[in-house]
Amino acid sequence: MPTFIDDEAYTRLLIDLREAARAGDWESALAEVLGGVNVLPAACRNDFVDQL
Repeated sequence: MPTFIDDEAYTRLLIDLREAARAGDWESALAEVLGGVNVLPAACRNDFVDQL
């Protein structure tokens, strides 16, 4: 099942991804964009154990 986000958040995500693609440090820029929409690597899971 896909995850749905509101249209405004989706538009902002597209804008942020476009800016990340233009950034010199693509990996950091993309990680920042994905973190902004709460998409994180599994390695970060322990940082949020208290919040689950």
